[in-house]
Amino acid sequence: MSRTAEVIVVGAGVVGSAIGAELAVLGHDVMIVEQGMPGAAVSGASLACIGSHMVDMEELPLLAWACEAWRTLDEEVGGFEHNPCGQLRFILNEEDLATARAWIDVERNAGLDVTLLDPAEVLEVEPSLTGPIMAASWSKDDAVVNPFLAVRAFLNRARDCGARLETRCRVDSLIEREGKITGVRCATTDMSAEHIVLASGPWTARLAASLGMNLPVRPRKAQCLATVRIPPSIRRVVGACESDGGVEAGYTQIQQSRNGQVLFNTVLADGCVSDGAPDRIPEVDTAFVRDSVEMLLFLFPDLWSAHLLRSWVRFEAVTPDSRFLIGPLGPEGLWVAAGDCGTGFTRAPAIARLIGQMLGGEHPAFDTTLYEPDRFSCERPAST
Repeated sequence: MSRTAEVIVVGAGVVGSAIGAELAVLGHDVMIVEQGMPGAAVSGASLACIGSHMVDMEELPLLAWACEAWRTLDEEVGGFEHNPCGQLRFILNEEDLATARAWIDVERNAGLDVTLLDPAEVLEVEPSLTGPIMAASWSKDDAVVNPFLAVRAFLNRARDCGARLETRCRVDSLIEREGKITGVRCATTDMSAEHIVLASGPWTARLAASLGMNLPVRPRKAQCLATVRIPPSIRRVVGACESDGGVEAGYTQIQQSRNGQVLFNTVLADGCVSDGAPDRIPEVDTAFVRDSVEMLLFLFPDLWSAHLLRSWVRFEAVTPDSRFLIGPLGPEGLWVAAGDCGTGFTRAPAIARLIGQMLGGEHPAFDTTLYEPDRFSCERPAST
């Protein structure tokens, strides 16, 4: 395999694979370099919900476009179990009810099909959700996909358009000469390229540091549990609405896979870990297991007899404001697309479109000011 390409994409998770496919479709000579196997890090560990409800109000145009792009990919390629099952966000108190109403008002004004349901209406949508909730929001167009098959779908599209994939090849550092990126350095070889795209999740900060840049991307635990196969019980994705916002208040997601396993988690606040943690695969936290099981049985008490089968933990990349870093970074030819904060699956097609447009010198389809890498202090320190 040639060690030279026009563009090297570092990382073959869902974001890197989507970027590789987009660039290859546009006619670029692309090599995707993955330190392990495609989708084997946090992408493969994801519950892979595709939706725009209660994600980010300022990102609604991008999120809506991305959800439609997933539907189009399913029509054109398929094979990754795209299931437009819809999503419920349960509400437990008056404060969260006010939060849900605020989200729904904004999203309906933006054209989304979302509504607020009382407990009786919730049972019509999800009969097994019999726990004592106050209400729930309902976004009927949200979907789930099989994460491994979705990554494979993007990679197949990339390779069909001439892209190359290099697996089990860890990029150790970036190579720069006279203010321009020229390639990457791996354990056994160097690879040359005019452009490098860092879609390397929680490893992105380490690679940026090889050029002296302090990129504020930190690893955070993403933990999940799965039951043994049980008869069809849960029709929808069931998540939480928290008045304090997002995972910092505790985030729940529950769904049943096509093969019958119930997949669920309750993310606890303060899950950030040291930068070297993603290179190790620890056991899930005992408190995570306890809280997740308690939440599952609170919402779905009829599942009390289901047996746990497995658990897993990987590491997602987070930024201080919980938004991606997307765009040019540092020396000419270096690009970044990292910082998923647990929602990279939804955004992946839109991020790929933005990188493709920016790298090609086109005007981006969406407002990129939300994602500019230099919104934080990530520049190299001045020389003395």
